[in-house]
Amino acid sequence: MPGVEKAVATESSEPPIFNPEAALVRLDGDVELFGMLVALYMQDSRTLLGQLGDSLERGEAREAQRAAHSLKGLAANFDGVRASSAAAKIELAAKSEDLEAAAALRPELEKQIEQLRGALASYRP
Repeated sequence: MPGVEKAVATESSEPPIFNPEAALVRLDGDVELFGMLVALYMQDSRTLLGQLGDSLERGEAREAQRAAHSLKGLAANFDGVRASSAAAKIELAAKSEDLEAAAALRPELEKQIEQLRGALASYRP
């Protein structure tokens, strides 16, 4: 598709950071909408990471679960498998009210969210 590169990967043994082609297929090739989703991700991912951290610090499992679920969905819009998977692990831990496990998983999620942010930066409108 014009204006879209192949999936971005950093290591061959891991899934790509994201897959712009797959995301555009779901958007019927709407590059403008893709750019809007990128802008939304850039803004909301930081906000949600903050909400997740605050929820974990306050011991609010339900709020942590919601923030992780939202981060999972944001990353999934771009086939961001690594970030989405990291968020899903925290979501499950929070759902089980295991906030210690959720907090231990947080650094990996932050890393994956930031990697996705970096990969998406060139697609920002």
